[in-house]
Amino acid sequence: MRSQTENEIISRYEYLTSIVDNSTIRTQRREYLFRTCRSVPKTGLMMVGWGGNNGSTLTASIIANKQSISWYTKDGVKIPNYYGSLTQSSTIKVGSLPDGTSAYIPFKNVLPMVCPNDLVIGGWDISSCNLAIAMKRAKVLDYDLQIKLEPYLRDMIPLPSIYYPDFIAANQSDRADNVLAGSKQSQLSTIRKNIRDFKDLHRLEKVVFFKLYS
Repeated sequence: MRSQTENEIISRYEYLTSIVDNSTIRTQRREYLFRTCRSVPKTGLMMVGWGGNNGSTLTASIIANKQSISWYTKDGVKIPNYYGSLTQSSTIKVGSLPDGTSAYIPFKNVLPMVCPNDLVIGGWDISSCNLAIAMKRAKVLDYDLQIKLEPYLRDMIPLPSIYYPDFIAANQSDRADNVLAGSKQSQLSTIRKNIRDFKDLHRLEKVVFFKLYS
């Protein structure tokens, strides 16, 4: 069942499953309530390990799409896209047309959702290198694309990160020049302040986080 207000889309979903206890089978019903804001909030993305291979490549890819940066390869000119993205490229069947063929709409049109190009990006890293250097170090993107992206990335510098050697690959110790000092409690307080400052600086309504692995 679905309804909506001025601010929200409200959906109720009943999930049916079977619970087996020895030879006894009984049906279990669970009702879920989903509330989705109709307005897309201004959203920030903060990455732990921003300057790693994945963080720098993700940031560069978003900027390439946002700025419509094309680049040359040995196979010709390439244009950025979000192929492979579930939300940006996938479609959902919504029914059938009068002639019997299936009708699809883009996944991103089903519900209000943030476009990657609208994300405000930041994060932490144990390396103080800016994202342009991190992108070159990763060696993931084509050279011509790296050259065109450099002006957009050189001013993106990760915040100092928490560094516990026991939880990070040994080969990362040489690049750990951007780490927080002090007790675990003081480091936690600094990270929390970083988040508040990032949200206030960019006037964000939401901030999401994730840990990247290179």
